[in-house]
Amino acid sequence: MADNKTAIGIDAFSDINQQKDPVQKGLEALGVIPKEKPQAKGAAAGCKPGSSRKSYVLPLDMIDKIGAIAAHTRRKEVAVVLDLLERGIASCEQQYGKDITSVTKFDLT
Repeated sequence: MADNKTAIGIDAFSDINQQKDPVQKGLEALGVIPKEKPQAKGAAAGCKPGSSRKSYVLPLDMIDKIGAIAAHTRRKEVAVVLDLLERGIASCEQQYGKDITSVTKFDLT
């Protein structure tokens, strides 16, 4: 009698039973072991190193202008906002001195 071959072998079934992430299963099948990413906590989770999340409420017309600048310059809105904020902070530092942008200068307790 010929061997009966099935689509799912016993080894593949045991992998499914272990509830592994599909991406991880695919990488392990290729012989690549995924590196563990350091887990950031709080607002920094999912951000680039040296970055964190912060939300601001802006007027709709300002949001529209940022979108229009981004579309005109063919840049991402985040890049446009960072550029505008850097220019604004540089202007404040020039006008008031660099101490104005240091949080440790002010006692916020």
